[in-house]
Amino acid sequence: MDLSQQPPRRWSDTLAGMMWLPRLIDKVRAFQADTLGTYAYPSALDQSFMRRFQLTPAYIERLVRDAASDETIGTAIRARIQLSDEEVHRRCAIFRDKYRLAFAVLDRDDGYVRGLGYPLPQFLQRPLWRWYQRWSAQKASATSV
Repeated sequence: MDLSQQPPRRWSDTLAGMMWLPRLIDKVRAFQADTLGTYAYPSALDQSFMRRFQLTPAYIERLVRDAASDETIGTAIRARIQLSDEEVHRRCAIFRDKYRLAFAVLDRDDGYVRGLGYPLPQFLQRPLWRWYQRWSAQKASATSV
């Protein structure tokens, strides 16, 4: 997956009943292939999602590297977290509601919806994004979330 050429899957896409998971998989694949482009991994949203399900970047990265398909990844995660469908749905709903504004911005930035993305002048976007990527990388490592 080359995220410098196309966006990751939309935040609302689901796998194994979990929103954000397909997008996370795309970002991990791009991270492992060094094709993240302007995307950050693990971003603050990635980390929040993983915390909700007690997952770590190290676990996700290993799983994505070793699994043959998205379905295999989804099955392995569901087996690991051992939550009912209702609880997974509840946690995803809380995640969706908490970050509703961020998802609206992502939809616009990724081109899934028309309109302005980040409400910042173009000349400020690149330096702020570089700062965010450095901050995010310092905040999380493959062994710490």
